[in-house]
Amino acid sequence: MSEPTGCCCAATTPSYCDHCDLLVGLDGLHVVDVDKTGHGVLVVTMESAPTQMGCPTCGVVAESRGRRTTMLVDIPCFARPTRLRWRKRTWRCLEPACPTRVFTEQDEQIARPRGLLTTRACRWVLEQVRREHASIHGLARQLGVAWKTVWGSVQPILATLADDEARFAGVTTLGVDEHLWHHVSPRKRGPKELTGMVDLTRDKDGRVRARLLDLVPGRSGTVYKTWLDQRGTAFKAHVEVATLDPFRGYKNAIDDKLADATAVLDVFHVVALAGRAVDEVRRRVQQEIHGHRGRSGDPLYGIRNILRCAAERLTDK
Repeated sequence: MSEPTGCCCAATTPSYCDHCDLLVGLDGLHVVDVDKTGHGVLVVTMESAPTQMGCPTCGVVAESRGRRTTMLVDIPCFARPTRLRWRKRTWRCLEPACPTRVFTEQDEQIARPRGLLTTRACRWVLEQVRREHASIHGLARQLGVAWKTVWGSVQPILATLADDEARFAGVTTLGVDEHLWHHVSPRKRGPKELTGMVDLTRDKDGRVRARLLDLVPGRSGTVYKTWLDQRGTAFKAHVEVATLDPFRGYKNAIDDKLADATAVLDVFHVVALAGRAVDEVRRRVQQEIHGHRGRSGDPLYGIRNILRCAAERLTDK
């Protein structure tokens, strides 16, 4: 055969393979080489096609200065840690009056300048933490890097998202509840009692969004009042329903700051209160009949879980 049947990169005339580019999936970059290190790490070498480039400062057509290689951590591929070797183009501006002398190819769709992880690797980490409840330590193990490498790459993104006030728009049903973050000394791990605010607004199809809006240290009505004041008058006026647990501090905050909203107990705490009341009645009757706490073999002790079982889960037995 005069031509090979494999990848077009194996041809005599150097060219880029569209199939390889499609498999890697980074627009603007072409696969040059794929290799595996002795530690089982997959290394994909990529570069952009040679084209003319104007100086970003003055616009004069720049002179090519070859390429420089940058190593980036990418998402795992074929159950292996993956590295992206990006052969960046460099240029020199020929305009003597231009302050820019030499500049390097940059594309924030691929990676931030001086970033260690690719942009899609950062997105993958955030999605794993958000939707799969993964830990940074576990994700660092999958990526084959240190914990600090992963956290240092995603922490600025999380800070930017936390400062974005757009997530508070359109909230008509606001939920609040406390959260116990840990069970050790606050001096070692920071505050352990937190107050969480959740968007429970229904969409056009009637589904609840259930988005976590914010998480602030402390568990008191003052903490909730301060958070509501920080959101502004427009946000508070837009809230129609405010859900809460049976905590007087949160109720006082709602009465003071969300006077026009309807305060309701959330379903979980209503069911929990009902189950607690049933348990108290069962214990009282147990003491009246037997004169002691429930023991194995006592009928009331044996049906303690059945008494709290939902109607749809009860069997004929």
